[in-house]
Amino acid sequence: MKRPTIRWKLTLWYAGVLAVVLTLFSGVVYFTMRHQLLGRIDQGLDEELADVLSEVDRAGDSAGMLKWLHRRFAHHEGFDFEITDAHGRRVFVNPRLVERGLSFAPASTAGSTRSSPAGSTSQDAEAPRLETRNVGSAGWRIVTVEARGPDGPLTVRVARSLASFEHEMRELLLTFLLVAPLTLLAAVGGGYVLADRALRPVQEMSRTARRITADRLHERIAVDNPHDELGTLAVTLNEMIERLERSFTEMQRFTADAAHELRTPLAVIRNEAEVALRSARSPEEYCRVLENLLEETDRLSTMADQLLFLCRQDAGLQPKANGSVPMAELLADVVSNMQLVAQDKRVVLSLQEDEPCLLTGDGRQLRRLFYNLLDNAIKYTSAGGRVSVTSRREADSLIVVVADTGIGIPVEHLPRIFDRFYRIDPARSDELDGAGLGLSICCSIVRGMGGKISVESAVGRGTKFTVRLELPEASETQPHGAGTV
Repeated sequence: MKRPTIRWKLTLWYAGVLAVVLTLFSGVVYFTMRHQLLGRIDQGLDEELADVLSEVDRAGDSAGMLKWLHRRFAHHEGFDFEITDAHGRRVFVNPRLVERGLSFAPASTAGSTRSSPAGSTSQDAEAPRLETRNVGSAGWRIVTVEARGPDGPLTVRVARSLASFEHEMRELLLTFLLVAPLTLLAAVGGGYVLADRALRPVQEMSRTARRITADRLHERIAVDNPHDELGTLAVTLNEMIERLERSFTEMQRFTADAAHELRTPLAVIRNEAEVALRSARSPEEYCRVLENLLEETDRLSTMADQLLFLCRQDAGLQPKANGSVPMAELLADVVSNMQLVAQDKRVVLSLQEDEPCLLTGDGRQLRRLFYNLLDNAIKYTSAGGRVSVTSRREADSLIVVVADTGIGIPVEHLPRIFDRFYRIDPARSDELDGAGLGLSICCSIVRGMGGKISVESAVGRGTKFTVRLELPEASETQPHGAGTV
């Protein structure tokens, strides 16, 4: 079964709420009008009853009473009157009531009791009793009261037909039954149109999103009002598309750079092999070719290892070690091993530590991090320069700074210095034989441990890399993986 669309859901909800509101409104109006009209009828009965009782009360004899009753109430518009004696015989009845052939029940069977009508002057009048009675096909509203007449007790009744009242109520109910469905139908149509117009931006978003493919990631969804709900959704989708475009561009650049870097050693291997096979060579020449092939193979193997490490790190497949690493010993070992490299370049390498501390992490990755940083620092520092490693504890973090007095990095290259395969002009150094992955690996290692790495540099004055790593006390309260470059 096909589920209804949001447009129809909104319309049906709107129609349902409106139907409930119309039903409640119609019911309240109907019963309020009924109550008010009945109240007016009862008020009229009270007033007429008071007039009748006043005539009965002031009459000196039966003849005078009947004379005044006939004069005032025989042809009264809207109300009918009946007075009976203690034996149930009619003393007075208006002609219209006789023509209708109505016969009222004895006073003892009358309905509800009410207070004495306003203006009643009979000393012996009891509380009036009000009832609604169906006589034939019409309803009647009747008020009955016992009064003292000139010749003994009397029962006075004032009645009014409810035919006009019931007719008005039927017309009002019929009006509601006709108007409410038409109003609901019009509201449903209007609600559908309004829902369609409200959801039109969503349709436009869908059309735009369908057009956006891998080669059209530059397109964006139009935002009419960024402050409403749909505008916020459009802005969020645009931000997502922007991230996808950036990731896709980086992936394309990474693929192109990797292909370029792999093509060079492969071309060298192919060329060396082709030259060696063109003619017979001496054993010494074959050894030289094999040495060149081995060198390029080592370069390919190193690059493949670096790429594999980065891919596993991005995918979260790199195992996380939670062992305690003594940073003082690790830094001392790394600096000691790099002393030979520094001496070959005639660069002074020094280590300055604040206090020993333990760090939770992977010792092998930390060694790789600082080996890469020191290798870069020594490589880009001229003979007679200095490279220093300093570590200090700051609050709940360990700060390790690798600084050199080398050639420095132009400021325009600093934002991309940690990008993969990104290298500054190779003419700056004769020893730039790397693939541009070292600093990317450093950045990935630091971020994987929840730390931060930053760089400061000035051309001709040197470069300083600052690594901030959280100590175990901070790791217990802060999640790993929150660091930024």
